[in-house]
Amino acid sequence: MDIAVAARDIFLSDGSTSATVERICDAVGIAPRTFHRHFPMKEDVVLPLFRQFGTLSLHVLTDAGTDGDAVDVLVEAFSTEVPKRGQIDLDRAFMTLVLDTPGYRLRWLDWGQDLAGPITDFLGARFDLGRDPFTRELPAQLVIQACRHAYVYWVDHGDFTDLRAALRTAMRMIVGALSPTVGSG
Repeated sequence: MDIAVAARDIFLSDGSTSATVERICDAVGIAPRTFHRHFPMKEDVVLPLFRQFGTLSLHVLTDAGTDGDAVDVLVEAFSTEVPKRGQIDLDRAFMTLVLDTPGYRLRWLDWGQDLAGPITDFLGARFDLGRDPFTRELPAQLVIQACRHAYVYWVDHGDFTDLRAALRTAMRMIVGALSPTVGSG
């Protein structure tokens, strides 16, 4: 994580993701060989940051009982970490760099796939997702895609309140198309 944070800080200070592995290593005090042991490609250096966000999102989903409103929980899961850290402008600037650089954008696009199973479990406890694996996982994939789209919207428009509103609209659309499980409201 220290390497990822150092890389992020260098990217932000430079205004681009073009910093060399050597420069990142100098900032952290490690050898390039150590860097490459953790990150086969330089673009992989952002993955710990995305994983941390994903882990925190999963905690919100798993800690929410089945009583709470699914839309509220999903919005909270995918929007509370950024303001909690109190670095909204920094996070937006970093996301802008990530989205503007193809190799980093691909890492970000891969991020949500680890969340498909837990999101399916969260939704499956509240809604009838059926037995077919494709149909069962499709709402989770829509949640992941909606989150990606909302974050791109935030980068383009800059207002974090708009991000939360976009997430809420998207989650309402997804959840609204699902049938509650027997015995749930």
